[in-house]
Amino acid sequence: MGRPESLTADEVAILETLSGRAAAALEDRRLQHDVFQAVDRLLPQIETIQRLRASANTSGTQSLSAADDSLLDSPDLPAIIKNALSHYWGGPKLTDSPLMRLRIVEEALREHNGNPTNALRSVLQQAIERIKPEGQRKFTAEWILYNILEMKFLQNRRVREVALRLAVSEADLYRKQRAAVEQVARAIVVMEREAAERATDYEVAG
Repeated sequence: MGRPESLTADEVAILETLSGRAAAALEDRRLQHDVFQAVDRLLPQIETIQRLRASANTSGTQSLSAADDSLLDSPDLPAIIKNALSHYWGGPKLTDSPLMRLRIVEEALREHNGNPTNALRSVLQQAIERIKPEGQRKFTAEWILYNILEMKFLQNRRVREVALRLAVSEADLYRKQRAAVEQVARAIVVMEREAAERATDYEVAG
């Protein structure tokens, strides 16, 4: 587009300078917005790590273990695990889960770059794998608890889809799901006890 005849060369130069500054300001604003969004996404993870460190530093190992024992002995443990699994791919029931206090989650933090959500996901997946029957995967009665957990929570499939694939009614699926979650709870208790034994052995060796 040609230069308007009413503007002088100096005026056009000034306009171009101002336009460049405006564009730069808008770009700076966009970059700031992106930075703030990234910080907002990291804050929940930072707060969880700080809570874990504060618990370890102020209460000590003995107090932390007592809290773990209270959680492991709680009759609500299967419900807590069910809530975490229901938000396995993201949600407050996972990120704010009491399971974050477990020693095995704290250990998993080191393997997942300090990300508590990924650490808890890893622990839940390991617990599910512990109830997996030996051999190649099948769609038989022996495998049904594992298949329910793997398909419904890890694959995030719908209830109807899982029920059709496993040839059970939705009501029966929910009943078997409760049994499967209780198996996961037992596996997590065993995993936590094993972690406590490792810590004790390390202290004795040290």
